Amino acid sequence: MNQLLIKGLSLFAISVFLSANFATAQIEITQGNQYNINAVISGGADASKATAIIQNDFKMHGAFNVTPADSAQFIAKGTLTANGLTGTLSTASGQVFTKNFSGDWRSATHQFTDAIVEAVTGLPGIATSKVVFVVQKTTKPKEIKDLYLMDIDGGVVRSLTNDNSLNLGPKFNKQGNKIVSTSWKSGYADTWIIDLAANNRSRVAFYPGINSGGSFSPDGSRIALTLSKDGNPELYTIGANGGDPQRLTRTIGSEATPVYSPDGSQIAYVSDDRGAPQIYLMPAGGGAAQRFNTFSSYTTEPDWSSDGKLLAYTVRTAGTFQIAVSDIATGQQSVLTASGNNETPSWCRDSRHLVFSRGGKLYLIDSKTKKSVQIDNGLSNCSEPNASK
Repeated sequence: MNQLLIKGLSLFAISVFLSANFATAQIEITQGNQYNINAVISGGADASKATAIIQNDFKMHGAFNVTPADSAQFIAKGTLTANGLTGTLSTASGQVFTKNFSGDWRSATHQFTDAIVEAVTGLPGIATSKVVFVVQKTTKPKEIKDLYLMDIDGGVVRSLTNDNSLNLGPKFNKQGNKIVSTSWKSGYADTWIIDLAANNRSRVAFYPGINSGGSFSPDGSRIALTLSKDGNPELYTIGANGGDPQRLTRTIGSEATPVYSPDGSQIAYVSDDRGAPQIYLMPAGGGAAQRFNTFSSYTTEPDWSSDGKLLAYTVRTAGTFQIAVSDIATGQQSVLTASGNNETPSWCRDSRHLVFSRGGKLYLIDSKTKKSVQIDNGLSNCSEPNASK
């Protein structure tokens, strides 16, 4: 018997046939355009730090090369002000934009980066994204894991929980102001919501048995999760304030890690109903489920891209876990990572980048180039990252 490697359902053992074979069907990955940019921030004592941040933002993004001004296609100049930052983007042909960005110097600098990325590439920037993640603090005599929050570049790290218990599976709502997770704070696996703006935490699902793997619907009104209150771990949805459970599955297996499609019409989830864990899709209101063909005998941890076109997940191949992406319309697949154990992919808002974990560290990967960079947050034993949209 092997443990089902799905966060929040690790208590349930299943029989798994693990195949070392892995189909080679691939999406053709094109590197896309590369842009040379020179970016400098001036004005005030924090100007040098702001310059380092904006240059690092572009290096992490992957579509931009930070170059000297005389070889740059784009010139980005920012000036720190009492209220934030005034930023200008220019080319040899003239000015692209001048905008004001409010907030502290760090926040305003990330906003400037995102405005440039969107103006140049047509895709949303990700520099202002937040990442919630898990940090393992102890294993003996009691396993303790807490939730942390940071900027996507690894800055401004802060603890969200400190309750001497196990906290797993954090996921943002679409608005980025709430986080749903599973916690053993009460002594049992319950579903909790953290309201970042109100700085409070509330328990929304605490039925007998397991309450785990929660994720918000796009409008924030409901949560999809796994409940075992009726015996078997099955998929349900409940109101975001708790109560009103609607059962979606009835199988002999275990269902876990449900995530809504961006339009709210479908839910992707993992089930071992047919043996090894596989991804399934079903209508969000319930109905017939269909297996999502990933060309692998073991797939977990699905996450939908913001544009609704791609599904990321973790696959087991040749004895390791790797991050893969499938085109939902065609089923074509691309494996993005190649070494180590890589888990818990989470799409960024641009449907191009993902965050994931490997060996206790967090990474950002460009699905177009397959190039990844470590997110340096100064912490170890990190896992289960989830990026705000």
